[in-house]
Amino acid sequence: MNHQPHVPSLLLAGLLTSGLAHAAAPCRQQSPPPQGKEPALAANKPPPAPIRGQLKSRYILRWTGDDADNDLVETLSVDVGNAERDAVTGHLMGRATYDFDGVDPTFASINDSYGGRFDTLLYDAYVDFHRVSGLSQARLGRQSVLETPEVAWFDGAHVTSAEFGDLALQAGGYVGSSTHLYESSKAGDLVAGAYLQTRPWRDGRLRVDYMHLEDDTRLLGHTDDLYGAGFWQSLGRYLQLDAQYSRLGDRDRDAKGRAVLRVPQMGLLVQGSYFTLLTAQGELVLEADPFFNALNELHPYDQWSLLIAKELDKHLRLQGAADLRRVRDAGDIGFYNRDYDHYYGTATLTDVGTAGLTLSATLDLWDSGDQLVRSWGADATYDIDRSSVSAGSYYSLFKYDLFTNSERDHVRTYYARLRHKTSDRLTLDGDYEFEDDDFDTYQRIRLGATWRF
Repeated sequence: MNHQPHVPSLLLAGLLTSGLAHAAAPCRQQSPPPQGKEPALAANKPPPAPIRGQLKSRYILRWTGDDADNDLVETLSVDVGNAERDAVTGHLMGRATYDFDGVDPTFASINDSYGGRFDTLLYDAYVDFHRVSGLSQARLGRQSVLETPEVAWFDGAHVTSAEFGDLALQAGGYVGSSTHLYESSKAGDLVAGAYLQTRPWRDGRLRVDYMHLEDDTRLLGHTDDLYGAGFWQSLGRYLQLDAQYSRLGDRDRDAKGRAVLRVPQMGLLVQGSYFTLLTAQGELVLEADPFFNALNELHPYDQWSLLIAKELDKHLRLQGAADLRRVRDAGDIGFYNRDYDHYYGTATLTDVGTAGLTLSATLDLWDSGDQLVRSWGADATYDIDRSSVSAGSYYSLFKYDLFTNSERDHVRTYYARLRHKTSDRLTLDGDYEFEDDDFDTYQRIRLGATWRF
């Protein structure tokens, strides 16, 4: 597959080089606020800087046996302007990677498909217009819309009306060329949609969506229409409910629901959710089935989840959870289409012996029908001043490796992490992971710096 970078390499490289130079420069420690004075009111705070953002630098080393891979990843995010003051504001987010080793079969990734060691990706690049009569939002450029039945990511325009009427009715629409980062051509890729939402009663919201998607791949083209409906409701101070449903063409696609109970004064959290896939996910437009090329067909299944967390006192917190997944037709069970039960309980102790020391332990039970596995996990974290140190271990019955695009079984992971905030502008971090599965061991070191400006 042939790809072209979406950002001019020299421009982004210049931005990243400039950011690294500033990150490497000494940062002056800010003086603490005077003692005994009341904090200033939010209205008296200075407005945000006209240009602000952050640069994240990550060096990643992975190895197993005699095979190793070294990568440098730079992520830049920039915001320009103040929405409360300026008529036009902007946002940019992009990423650049450099593979020191070139293509490596053991640690191959999608970045290797570019054919070069250096590649860039542009995630967001849009401007917002804040003084358009009758509109609460007017956005132009590369952007995403999250509340649609599938995330709409495109180069184009998105407008949302102001609320009007007693029902707080609001309409919106968007259209543009689909953003498929790893495709060589955007020809024939289209996303367009419209939605209507209302708040017809107190603390409640309803929304309906329509999406039209076109995806022209090398061998064939796809055109799909998605319909969605959503419901959100708060009941009193503590309970939130939501539910969503989507339809693909003339077929019911999926449905999900969730209830969350939070009682802060009791230190209690209860969350339950349900998801059902109603029709097989085959080869569709990329937005409707982004994982088909990696996971192939996903068959209908039901999944239930429950989590309960309770603070017993200021030092002890208990958490228990269960996840149950069932493929609807036993004949469809196979790779990536699995039945399983996962139960776990976690106890967390804070300020153990000294302020800032937190210890936690987790017991897991995995039941996938043909195998029953009991496992454990533990973590120790020590926070002192601007630094944090962690070490621990956890177990995964199935662990998906994003780097190698594969699923590995019975993976025991050990890790150590360090984070130090040198100033309000610069944070340094690093971690080490050792993974042991049924067939091999993998190790990873990651070193990072985050500079805020």
